[in-house]
Amino acid sequence: MNTQVFITGQSRIPMTLKKDPTLTCTLIENPYDLRSALGSDESDKIVVVFLPFLEVRHFDLYSFLQKSIKNVKIFFVVNELSSNMKIRLKHNNDFVVLWKTEENNLPKDIHAYLDGRQLELRQDKRETQDTRAMLSPSMLPLGVENRGFQPILGGSFENISLNGSCLKIKAPFYTKKDFINLTYQNKQGEYVSVEGQVRWSKWNETEQSQELGVQFLTQA
Repeated sequence: MNTQVFITGQSRIPMTLKKDPTLTCTLIENPYDLRSALGSDESDKIVVVFLPFLEVRHFDLYSFLQKSIKNVKIFFVVNELSSNMKIRLKHNNDFVVLWKTEENNLPKDIHAYLDGRQLELRQDKRETQDTRAMLSPSMLPLGVENRGFQPILGGSFENISLNGSCLKIKAPFYTKKDFINLTYQNKQGEYVSVEGQVRWSKWNETEQSQELGVQFLTQA
């Protein structure tokens, strides 16, 4: 059975959700219609709430909805958080809160939740980055972690933040804990060189590419 996903705060269903055949999506224009739309059956239901600005009043409204209806999980997709909400979210993980810049990962995050994995708010917004990056083994002393032959490679960004990035390369040369140098041109046209460490790595069989999660250590 497909998982029911109810979307509010948008004028249309996001294409990323439409493309997933395991999700049945319904658009709810008025959030106060959610209670009747969710019904009384006990199947898993996801409510995705798009908001430009997440405040405590939203938290309280949807907290009541989630607690009063069985098997309902609220996902917020937001542009900004109020300072009160940032504090509150540090001590409350009842909701899944995602930045608007992570919208393309919604189906993946929904399935991760349904599989029982804990989803946490990234402290930094992840921005898209169109330019390509060059990866090479780090010259830091810690670079002795690097093993074997690791050439300079071109990579494509999936996203980037102040403290890290997800990117793809076309060969499985790097492993977890390797130290790398990442060079790219930012949106202002400046060339940036960053030392980082690979925090996770996986092979994408469909795209024949290696996906890397990199934490930045230094920036020049």
